Amino acid sequence: MTYEIMDAFAAVLSPTMLLLVALGALLGTLLGATPGISATLSIALLVPVTFNMPPVAALVFLGAVYCGAIYGASISAILINVPGTPSAVATMLDGYALTQQGKAGTALGAAVTGSFIGGQVGVFVLLLGAPLVAAWALNIGSQEFFWIVIFAMTSVGALGAGSVIKGLAAAALGLVLGTVGTHPISGTLRFTFGSSALYEGIPIVVGLVGLFSISQVMKLANDSGEQQGKRISEVGSLLPGVKAAWKHKLTSVRSAVLGTFVGTLPGAGADIASFIGYNEAKRTAKDPSSFGKGNVEGVLASETANNGVVGGSLIPMMTLGIPGNAVTAALLGGLLIHGLIPGPRLFESSPDILYPFIISLFLANLAFLIFAFTGLRYVARIILIPSSILAPLIASLTMVGAWTFRSSITDLWLALGLGIFGYILTVARFPLPPVVLGIILGPLAEENFGRAMQIATARDMSVISYFASSPISLVFIALTVLSIGVTVRREIVQVKTGKSTYGEFDKS
Repeated sequence: MTYEIMDAFAAVLSPTMLLLVALGALLGTLLGATPGISATLSIALLVPVTFNMPPVAALVFLGAVYCGAIYGASISAILINVPGTPSAVATMLDGYALTQQGKAGTALGAAVTGSFIGGQVGVFVLLLGAPLVAAWALNIGSQEFFWIVIFAMTSVGALGAGSVIKGLAAAALGLVLGTVGTHPISGTLRFTFGSSALYEGIPIVVGLVGLFSISQVMKLANDSGEQQGKRISEVGSLLPGVKAAWKHKLTSVRSAVLGTFVGTLPGAGADIASFIGYNEAKRTAKDPSSFGKGNVEGVLASETANNGVVGGSLIPMMTLGIPGNAVTAALLGGLLIHGLIPGPRLFESSPDILYPFIISLFLANLAFLIFAFTGLRYVARIILIPSSILAPLIASLTMVGAWTFRSSITDLWLALGLGIFGYILTVARFPLPPVVLGIILGPLAEENFGRAMQIATARDMSVISYFASSPISLVFIALTVLSIGVTVRREIVQVKTGKSTYGEFDKS
């Protein structure tokens, strides 16, 4: 692995790669800071831009966008009390309070420093941990992989915000959409309605831009435009926030570790990690009552945790092909488009692509740190772009992306239909990420279940007994049952208390 890392550094430090890292981090920061454009939407919009790039260049660019978008969301949360993505909601609690006190620079400095620390810790764990997980995953067969996928899908409902029953229903709907096309074992056509464009199923890019982008355009069209009446406070010096990060270094380390761990869990995104980091900081603070009133430690904890998710979330995606959240689902689409099949053998077959990608994430975190200290006052202006401009711009980029994939009119209509469908789901408060994950993971689950049935038949065993013969399968079956149990219990508690925890999971 040492030689691969050394070669990766040499590849990433080329002028072209450095430019892609800088451009991706800047675009991610700008898009993440814009209310209404989440990290997921940022990736979905920019995946088509990478069609003609070499695989390593495409991944480096998209990875930098991911890092920048997660950090950029904190800018609007702190300055105008409008989180760019759900992961910045916890940051907003103390960040905007500091802005009202004339300490916007302190909050922004703590946010960017925490984002940098959390991002670097997460990527370091990714660099060391992903190859180990991949080596372990080589022992996984069809029966184990099927249950890993099922566990990932049920975790979306159990861990996501909002009605957990709706989360599971959305995941099931996604799995059904994933069956469109040719059956992987028998070759039977399903739900194609006579269209040859659907023989290979719903294209991932079309699904991404349709469900996330077009539905978001419709929401922006109905936006009240509250941020348009807001003014940006004077940013000021970021150095007090940097000093605060050093003062609360234990909080930084703890939040980074928590965020990285949460990132490895299927269904747990940056929004969940940010609140866990925030609550832990509040629980261990000398003055918990100051949180929510302008405590810089709250900003530091939430931002460090949600950026730690970046590295952690890439571990299951790269080693098992299981995107743990909506952003990595979009990023997985980028890998598949370039012919890279995530899984345990990816590190053996494409180390010249994966290691430069991982190393570039270190540089991406450094890039947004540099941008923050050199031009944040200019970057911050983007948060006031009116929805009347954003909506048609996103719509144009979406349709161009859908067309570019296969130059097919059918894809345009399919993207539009999925966008309308996605908008209806969001109005009904069904989360979108489980649907997208189902479209991606559904074919994997079906294919591996079919293989498991064939192997069980060849061994003169029932499918149930074949699943029970694997300790790994039994573990994930137990985790799936536990996940569903947590889901049901949480739903019962919500019904009894009359409180809904539905938030912005569909934007994460």
